[in-house]
Amino acid sequence: MSETVYLGSGKTATGQYGEFFNVTINLNRINENPDVVEEYKGTKFVRLRVTKKAKADQYGKDVMVTWNDTRKYKREEETKDAKDLPF
Repeated sequence: MSETVYLGSGKTATGQYGEFFNVTINLNRINENPDVVEEYKGTKFVRLRVTKKAKADQYGKDVMVTWNDTRKYKREEETKDAKDLPF
């Protein structure tokens, strides 16, 4: 699975200590995409990427939450390493 999996959205807020993001994660989207859940030493994790949208949507949401597929980057590195071989 290398396509982008959208897991939620949110809004930017400014507080006493600077800018932060209020996000909501759709747990049904995680259940629909079980590959997003990793397990390490008996503990389950979901790697998230929180990014600002170019412009807010009709509800004022200007933050997007997607799955950070680290396997995608590992595949890109492996391909790059293979191209650098002298033979």
